[in-house]
Amino acid sequence: MNSKWGTYPWFVEHGVDLIHPDDLEAFKQEANNGKVFECIDINDFIILKYNKRYYRVKDKLFKPVPSPKYTFGEIVKIKQNEEEAVITDIMWHYGKREHYYLVSIRGKKDREDI
Repeated sequence: MNSKWGTYPWFVEHGVDLIHPDDLEAFKQEANNGKVFECIDINDFIILKYNKRYYRVKDKLFKPVPSPKYTFGEIVKIKQNEEEAVITDIMWHYGKREHYYLVSIRGKKDREDI
């Protein structure tokens, strides 16, 4: 694996054996085809980090993407009004082949151009 960042498009139909048993229930809640994870370690399982949560998974479904411009918790300015927002989610747009971000503005989640 060459990339530190990527998607992990897992669904139960792929097999629960791809997710560490201790992480399975939490990963079921997190799994999303477009979420961008940071790969922080490689052993029998790779360790994926999403925001402050860690998951052990087999590398079979890991799809590398470029490193995002922004990361979790980073404060950014919204293009339209220069309002400050905090990065809460990093997603991958497969069609455009680029990242997009969900942010929190005054405690409310939103998707904005940053």
